[in-house]
Amino acid sequence: MEIEQRTPVDGPVTPERADELFQAGDFDTADVLYRRVLAADPDHVHALAQHAYLTLLANRLPAAERLLRRVLRLDPGHAGALRNLGDTLWRADKFAELADLLPGVTEGALSATPEQLRSFAGRTPYTISGPAAVRIPFAAQSPLPMIEASLNGAPPALFFLDTGALFALNDDYAARLGIPTYGRTTGRTLYGEHPNLQGRVDRLTMGELTIEQVPAHTIPDEIRLTAPDGRQTQGAIGTSVLARFLATIDYPGRALVLRRDRRAAVRAEHTAPLWFLGDHFLLSHGTVNHLDRMVFFVDTGGGDIGFTAPRSTLDAAGIAVPADGGPHPVTAGRVTLGTAVRHDVPGLAGAFPDWFEHGFGFRIGGLPTHEFFRPYALTFDFAGMRILMGTSRE
Repeated sequence: MEIEQRTPVDGPVTPERADELFQAGDFDTADVLYRRVLAADPDHVHALAQHAYLTLLANRLPAAERLLRRVLRLDPGHAGALRNLGDTLWRADKFAELADLLPGVTEGALSATPEQLRSFAGRTPYTISGPAAVRIPFAAQSPLPMIEASLNGAPPALFFLDTGALFALNDDYAARLGIPTYGRTTGRTLYGEHPNLQGRVDRLTMGELTIEQVPAHTIPDEIRLTAPDGRQTQGAIGTSVLARFLATIDYPGRALVLRRDRRAAVRAEHTAPLWFLGDHFLLSHGTVNHLDRMVFFVDTGGGDIGFTAPRSTLDAAGIAVPADGGPHPVTAGRVTLGTAVRHDVPGLAGAFPDWFEHGFGFRIGGLPTHEFFRPYALTFDFAGMRILMGTSRE
């Protein structure tokens, strides 16, 4: 294994120091230290597992898989490595291998079942056809951007865009279309825990673009949005679909832009780093009020608010929150995401899931969402691992 030293780091080179940096969300510096530990001890299981985790966060899938399999050769029961290998295989569309691995994943299991994954035997997931780029007009922009899409040749239906989601169909809509399902898992969202049926959509059509063989899961019928014209959404198009493209949610231009060339040039005034967590969570760095930089979960699906955060962040930022702990409107005076800055951002206290703050080995300190992004053409660059925010129309 090559050990690349990219960034000068002061202080002791120990796994404990690397862990402190990782837990604080300083991923690049932490990875330099883990690599230095490995230079001295190539079989240091903890440093190797953490380096592999950071490689997965950077979405370098072949390298992450090699590193994680090495961890598992050294420690076959390593729960974190098993979980992260599952995420790697999911994102790499290695469904047969993932089906065999999944029963052994006991920590943070994917929203998938072995039966669902094996239903793709002889099929190629996410087979894309159509033009090099499509621009799909929003059918509505409030309370979230919505587009029309067709499943398996059915009449177009309304779906909301949400980077905090996978590709999801409401239970009744999936049943009406006869979407085959293969077991269930338990989903955890802002709405609480709920069952997800795991299925497969043969064809998803958005504008002139078609994606064949798409994993999907169901969500309760209560998780629905109503467009200003009275139509209701039938599901969500989330990161599992958007990550297949250089995807732009163009708020000023009122359209979803999907480019098949994920290295195409996109004009933007602001940038932020991007990390890919688990099977669909997107992370970046940002700040709120006077606080230092922290890890943010980038979730566009927050409706009419622009920011939420754990109580610890709101208290430290001097944002007054009523003592009862329930949902309350708040205002964040200054929120940044990379180089983008918004002032007087409408927020909601009590909406950030408690388990999410420390659920992944590092602290997630905030969540910018819909209202924060409305001035921007918001692009997710999964090749360069950047978030691009343009203020001019696409």
